[in-house]
Amino acid sequence: MSGFFGIVRTDGAPVDPALLERVSRNLEFRGPDGNHVWVKENFGACSTFLETGTLHQTRNLPLSIDGRYWVIGEIRLDGRRELAAELREKGEQATEETPDAELVLRSWRAWGRASFGKILGDFSFGLWDAACGFLYCARDFAGARPFYYARGQGVFCFSNTLSLLPGIPGIADEIDERFVYDFLLNGPTEDPELTVWRSVRRLPPAHRIYVANGKLEVRRFLHLPIEEPLNLKQPQEYVDAFREIFERAVADRLPQGKSSFYLSGGLDSSSVCAMAKCAAPQRVLSGEFKAFTVSWRPLFDDPEPECARNTANYLGLDHEIVQDDRSLPDEEAAAPPSPEPTAELFLESALQFYRVVAEHSRVVLSGDGGDNVLTGRAWPFLKYLWARGDWSGILRKLSTYVLQTGRMPHLGGGFRTRLRVWTHPSETQNTVPAWLNEDFARRMQMDLQNSAGPKESLPAHPVHPFAYQGLHSGFWGGVLEEEDAGWTRVNLETRAPFLDLRLLRFLLRLPPVPWCMHKELTRRAMIGRLPVDILKRRKTPLLQDPLEVCQRTRRWRPTSNKNPAKAISKFVKWDSWTATLENSKGLVSREILYPLFLSRWLKVVENAMGIQ
Repeated sequence: MSGFFGIVRTDGAPVDPALLERVSRNLEFRGPDGNHVWVKENFGACSTFLETGTLHQTRNLPLSIDGRYWVIGEIRLDGRRELAAELREKGEQATEETPDAELVLRSWRAWGRASFGKILGDFSFGLWDAACGFLYCARDFAGARPFYYARGQGVFCFSNTLSLLPGIPGIADEIDERFVYDFLLNGPTEDPELTVWRSVRRLPPAHRIYVANGKLEVRRFLHLPIEEPLNLKQPQEYVDAFREIFERAVADRLPQGKSSFYLSGGLDSSSVCAMAKCAAPQRVLSGEFKAFTVSWRPLFDDPEPECARNTANYLGLDHEIVQDDRSLPDEEAAAPPSPEPTAELFLESALQFYRVVAEHSRVVLSGDGGDNVLTGRAWPFLKYLWARGDWSGILRKLSTYVLQTGRMPHLGGGFRTRLRVWTHPSETQNTVPAWLNEDFARRMQMDLQNSAGPKESLPAHPVHPFAYQGLHSGFWGGVLEEEDAGWTRVNLETRAPFLDLRLLRFLLRLPPVPWCMHKELTRRAMIGRLPVDILKRRKTPLLQDPLEVCQRTRRWRPTSNKNPAKAISKFVKWDSWTATLENSKGLVSREILYPLFLSRWLKVVENAMGIQ
């Protein structure tokens, strides 16, 4: 992915061009195919360019069409034809060939802040008004592209690369204790704004920032609409509509030339590959499309590669199974590329997989997001029909489903969870580990109590409440962020068709029975496009947990570091944690290793700063 950085001197001082030159050099790993530095009084920006074969990219950013509004960021738009038509109605000169960055600028001129909710695609960008001196920034709904920002003394800066910002003059490089507390207790934080640096924040997906006159405002700009469920006459109409939208979502994400695909043995990634073949069959024959599968052999007999190979053969796709014969957790990460602590035990294996995929193409399509709506729950839908007095609809839906499948639909009313909470209340209470530094734990608990405020209030979706909440949680932004070049240092851009806004809006209108029971809609839509055994295969987790296998076969067992990072003592009583690890019976869970992950990351920070 291309890299970008922007800075506003909020104290009115001019931006130092030498600073931008240094930042640009540090961004070269993200964009080896060109760079651009630009300064205008108290605003400056730099970008590096990664050629992905995507049409309508802009090589040199920031871009302006009138000298007043300037945009810099990562921008790949969907629905370009429709957007250009709307812009022409507003008097803007726009066509399907207009570059994506220019379409963003023209959308801003046409609709102002409302434009953020009109543009579709994968994006994170900053838009500067040179006349008024204000800055707007936005990140797409799914969070496909990362965005970080920091405010310091007399300065505001932003980038898609977290590691850049703590080194900017005026931006403090202190560790955020709240992030550390969350990480030690739960692993990756669920707060979509926190980063490991106290002065740096993430912009959550579907949010925008306004910066002007010393004011900083962060707000959500988009909710998915809540619409009446579709009531089409024939079942085939649902299938045809899904195929049309899904194929367009896939086609819009395909670059020119070569494309890579993540292919597991499951239905979602297989469906993406099938629709890519429908969208561009000639590119399958020419070998431009290639699928890649992770294999956990020789750790255990992993069935996924063989299922994936069957799919690839059926579609005529070139296919490569990537297997790490070592397949052991990383003992010591001397220089992990992650800008934050990570709980990924097999980090080097994952990075090697990304490198292999990137050798074929700098763009890879994934099946991420296929579970959100298409593994729905029947209970909310049945309640919805009951509230409308549609008892015949309830009977008809249930009886038809049972007759066709021989089983009851998954209700998902939360009955088992509520029963477990009632019968085992202690299981739901969080406890503070004995190895946590007492002063640190006490301080964090007080901070959590004092800072507790109302969470974002979302309307309740009457038919897909769990999917609706999940899609607005920022979950996918966190997943895709860890596949970003800012984390992996691999020039590989992930694109997820199932997270296309047009497709999500359609799926949220589906009656869950039968279409969202065990991905019924996808299975019917892929008849004749995927092998029968894939269509009949139920979603299954990884056959075995690699961490458990390594311990059970005595190939590996975690050991405490006798020379931990110096800063770890602020958070963890290391001797106490070491004793807990050494005295643990049976298999060690991932959760108990969080202090080890944190210490490794802090050690790298200390080495970088020359702390001995």
